[in-house]
Amino acid sequence: MTIPEPQLSRWSEHGSQDASKRTHETIRGMLNVYRWPSGMTYDFYLQGSYRNDTNIRGDSDVDVVLESTSTFHYDASSLSQYDQNRLSASIQPATYSWNDFRRETLKALESGFGKDSVAQGNKSIKLKADPPRLEADVVVCVEHRRYTSYNSYIEGITFQVLRDKRWIVNHPKDHYKNGTTKSRRTWDRYKRTVRMFKNARNHLESIGRIRPGLAPSYFVECLLYNAPDSAFQPGFQDTYCSVVNWMKQANLEGLACQNGRQYLFGPSPGQWSVADANAFASRLVELWNNWS
Repeated sequence: MTIPEPQLSRWSEHGSQDASKRTHETIRGMLNVYRWPSGMTYDFYLQGSYRNDTNIRGDSDVDVVLESTSTFHYDASSLSQYDQNRLSASIQPATYSWNDFRRETLKALESGFGKDSVAQGNKSIKLKADPPRLEADVVVCVEHRRYTSYNSYIEGITFQVLRDKRWIVNHPKDHYKNGTTKSRRTWDRYKRTVRMFKNARNHLESIGRIRPGLAPSYFVECLLYNAPDSAFQPGFQDTYCSVVNWMKQANLEGLACQNGRQYLFGPSPGQWSVADANAFASRLVELWNNWS
């Protein structure tokens, strides 16, 4: 027996957005009243499933970004040595570092919510839930610029992983923009399909068919972004089959993340394993063929 259309329809449903909006607004309000050092400016916004409209029922933590806009890191390695030297001479050294910004953010959150509600995480500052406010991961970062010429650059964010002092570069604004564009191209079917497969993943985990962590939500979303627009059909069963068939046939190696700036698969800690993606696709086939 195949997975019934009503079941897939339920899996595609949107989780509530109300609590995430309240959480975002509460943190924003607290940051706005905090007395930041003179000259320090920032941008604060949602990211992750709540930002991208791919959250499902049961998603409980909110990812938010606090980005310093008063300083930036840059990568000019693709430029000629001449342009690298020109750029280096034109940029003034920052007087306020990422470490300073993260330390100040920790003070701001503790001041607003109390020390017992705030904890240091490896990649973010953790804010405990206090209903109706949800648990939140606050990613503290600075602007990142990857120069493609002396006068132009690709904008992203960067922050340091505390445990191994590794810098991560990401592009959440491009991720959001590209996902919204694909959703429009597919008559709003793309994001409902992401939710459907995230719930299918959760079901496979709950019945012990895949291990937790085999198919993280971000990677699943990026993989589905690469599926052709024609795979997102009016019916849920047709979409499920089209997307899974594409997964099984696609050459995954060179696929990009939804942000279009980085490779989805590879050996680095921020990339997915092709073997895990193939295992996920195989279990989705089995789920379809053996539904009961």
